[in-house]
Amino acid sequence: MSFRDAMSRLSPRLLLVDDHALYLTGLRLMLAEGWPQADVVLAHDWHEAVQAVAAQPPDLVLLDVHLPDADGLGALPGLLERHPGLKVLLMSADVGPDLIRQARAAGACGYLHKSAGPDEVIQAVAASLRQGDAWALLPYAWAEPAPAAPPVVADSAATEEAHTLSPLQCALLREVRRGASNRAIARALSLSENDVRAELSWVTERLGALSREQAVALAQARGLLS
Repeated sequence: MSFRDAMSRLSPRLLLVDDHALYLTGLRLMLAEGWPQADVVLAHDWHEAVQAVAAQPPDLVLLDVHLPDADGLGALPGLLERHPGLKVLLMSADVGPDLIRQARAAGACGYLHKSAGPDEVIQAVAASLRQGDAWALLPYAWAEPAPAAPPVVADSAATEEAHTLSPLQCALLREVRRGASNRAIARALSLSENDVRAELSWVTERLGALSREQAVALAQARGLLS
């Protein structure tokens, strides 16, 4: 039996906290792929989340950083103080070293970007449930300042090319930075999803990045994104 099959036999209680109903629905569907028997509870703001935890502490809370009635990041330490041992995986469309450091200091067991697909979501939730720590799955570029760009060699066309991007490529990376999904990017830029995937893959390789998120960090460090 594979690890994923073994995980799917579990029936964890999961509390999903986000004020966007559409995102909650999509997240719930992704989690159903990994844990068909999970007991999933939805909360649309901090007040509902606190009540749900008090009524029956879940095995894991997936908490949006930005809620209409509270700053999830700022309110987290108090929640953990009242419920020791509670596992909380933070979610946001924002990324960056400062935010990640604050999330760690607040006591979160990991950080999930809202553009994450089913596999990334399931991996992060599985690591949180299994060992209470999903930080190892975090892309390097989110947790550390982007590395300094290498010096441009005057006679190296390849190096010079890696420091320039077309307007379309810059637009794609700005959408990624905003946390948009491939579908949303395609709609915003009047492209097909296949074109978005192919172009992002090419740009990521061109910048020497390991992921699209790191490509954004490198592009920003090189002054390519306004």
